[in-house]
Amino acid sequence: MAIVCASPVGVRESREVEVAAALAARLGEPLLLVGVMDGEPLSDTTRIDALRALEAQAARLELPPGQVACRVRSDMEVVLAEDECRQSRWIVAAAEGWRTSTWRRASLPERLARRGCGPVLVVRRADALVDWVRGRRRLLVLVGVDPLSPTADAAVGFLRELRRVGPCDVLATYVFSPLEERERLGIHTPVHVDVLEPGARDMEALDPAVETVLLREVREQVGDLEGEGRVEVVLEPGYGRPADHLLHVALTRGADLVVVGMRSRGPVKRLWHGSISAGVLRHSEQAVVCVPDVLNEPRHALPPRSVLVPVDFSDSCMRAISQARSLVGPGGRVHLLHVHRKRLGDTAFQDHYGVLPEPAREREEMLRRLWGLVPRDESARAQQWSVEGVSGEDVALAICQATEREGVDLVCVGTPGGPVKGPDTLPGAVTKELVARCRRPVMVVPAA
Repeated sequence: MAIVCASPVGVRESREVEVAAALAARLGEPLLLVGVMDGEPLSDTTRIDALRALEAQAARLELPPGQVACRVRSDMEVVLAEDECRQSRWIVAAAEGWRTSTWRRASLPERLARRGCGPVLVVRRADALVDWVRGRRRLLVLVGVDPLSPTADAAVGFLRELRRVGPCDVLATYVFSPLEERERLGIHTPVHVDVLEPGARDMEALDPAVETVLLREVREQVGDLEGEGRVEVVLEPGYGRPADHLLHVALTRGADLVVVGMRSRGPVKRLWHGSISAGVLRHSEQAVVCVPDVLNEPRHALPPRSVLVPVDFSDSCMRAISQARSLVGPGGRVHLLHVHRKRLGDTAFQDHYGVLPEPAREREEMLRRLWGLVPRDESARAQQWSVEGVSGEDVALAICQATEREGVDLVCVGTPGGPVKGPDTLPGAVTKELVARCRRPVMVVPAA
């Protein structure tokens, strides 16, 4: 797998070749220098002159004979079709100097990132990159994360490659909307601001309960990174374009490199949805690595260590609790959740938004009943148990929100064997909706 370095033809020497050569020497990979005219006519004289200039650069790199190859191409599409590019380990490109056609909005580095099969490094501030590759300094890397995005998984996975090159301090940065996160997690908030505590009247502020969940989710997404360097989670509340907020954090924290994932989309979808990675590429003052989502390695499925069981106190939910116990084993956690379906007379919640606790008049009794379902045998004492009662009109949504708050690995729900007997009994329709809407795996325990 080669290190491919793309440089514009006819532009004075820039530092991307030096960065690519340092990477090739560090990783022990061959280096391919490609001069690209990017759609402009390429005469024989221009081609020969450009090839001689590349070969002169290669001679000054002090790499072993045969490790460097040089080519000149008239269009990037030709480069992308070649095996060396499609199977490259890194693609290194100059940030400036490209003769982009007026009808093309995207620069060549952007098109490389969209179409390239490997991570694309767009070089700015080359001194920091060269010193890092040669072991002279530690690199500060900002990586855009999102617990709900597979493209962010690809960016996080690339951090392991970076740490194989040299030590890196990581800023795992998540840009999010506080209002949307409160809705996703079911963190209840009074609608009328005067009901809130004075310190919490900013509806755009980061709720401490939301912050706790987001920190856990980001740490789980990043996982344990091998190699040298610290990892810091940065939660950035923001509205509008996420790329602007990522670049703001990169600038204020003095990052040397920004790593973002890129989704493979057609031109129409890119126009409609926009692209965080394209915004970062165009406006960043730092070097940028775009990692295509095709490089996202699927995570290996692990046995569940935490299970949520929706409870309606029927025989079916008791079977689900028994099944959950057997799945998590000793040291695992089982969370029992009861959803109080809001009824016509429930007027106490009209000034609140989101999933709410059980009504005050029923809360203590409901928690006592939930704790009463926890087995008392020795194996149960080796497990962790927690209970919760919430209220809501949409039972399936309330369960989904609880899975996000608790961060469980699995939902284990029992299906009723007969007609619905009580106001809070879970009908079969709720189970079907839960399977369709929940991000976590759902195990359905059939009736006896």
